[in-house]
Amino acid sequence: MDGKMMLGTGRPRGRPIGPMPTISDLRRLIAPLTEAQFLTLLRERKLTFLPSSDRRRFETLLSWEALNHLLDGGTFPLERLRVLRESTHIPTILYVKQGRVVSTALSKLLDQGLSLIFNQLERYVPALHVLCRNIARHTSEGISAAAVLTNGRGGALACHRDDEDLIILQIVGTKRWQVFGPSVVAGHPPPGPPVFDHLLRAGDVLFLPSGQWHHCENGPHRSLHVSILFYPPNGRHLMANLASQLLSDEIFRRPLTRHSNQETLAAHEAALKARLVDAIQAISSSKFLTERAASRPIDDIHLEGRPDQACDAKR
Repeated sequence: MDGKMMLGTGRPRGRPIGPMPTISDLRRLIAPLTEAQFLTLLRERKLTFLPSSDRRRFETLLSWEALNHLLDGGTFPLERLRVLRESTHIPTILYVKQGRVVSTALSKLLDQGLSLIFNQLERYVPALHVLCRNIARHTSEGISAAAVLTNGRGGALACHRDDEDLIILQIVGTKRWQVFGPSVVAGHPPPGPPVFDHLLRAGDVLFLPSGQWHHCENGPHRSLHVSILFYPPNGRHLMANLASQLLSDEIFRRPLTRHSNQETLAAHEAALKARLVDAIQAISSSKFLTERAASRPIDDIHLEGRPDQACDAKR
């Protein structure tokens, strides 16, 4: 490694340096909303902006030092790091050598206005790990965290929509969010002006429901925000679970190509349909959710890498 990574330095200005409480659960994260109010927003998937006057509110969740440390130590896997601008990916040959990030090369790319996305960051930063674990316990949904570091004009991604509901936490700097709403024509953003156009400052929160087309534009300096992503079980998971159960059923394992005539093939088809109808009628969503929760204990999620490497650098 050629020197130390310098993604960013310092703390937000305007407030004295001192200990800050760590936000480790849903209640602290979405204040002043109550948990009940947020869960209603989550069910209704209602776009919500929560401005804050506390610019240091989220600094204990993620710092420049933590990101610098992850890249310097080689703890963060390259396949979870994306370097891009407006959805255009930058070839790794420009910033990776012998499987390691070249700090000077990556810093130059950032100076040119490129962005970094750190996916599944909760596996490497203890504060995010605890927060995601507690939200998962409270919602019974899969929870992950990603960090987006931008510099210069524009943003990391072109106008797009996400399949996941997101809680956006602005950590440092500013970012202009424009939300255009869900598709009117499949695969395209809706016409007209944005339904939401606000500048997020450090400490602000935005709940962005899935399917909402949006674009982010960076402020004048380096900006860092964390996205908390929700992965709720849905009908696709229910059908996948049913399919896995039917794999052990003899009639679904019988070859379709080995019938001697159309009559026996038709009889096989009828038996498959009848068995499938019976299986669908027997589906229980509550049983599926109970068994899913039991098979995926939240407390069994472990941080990857050495604990001292994953640690958010001493504050």
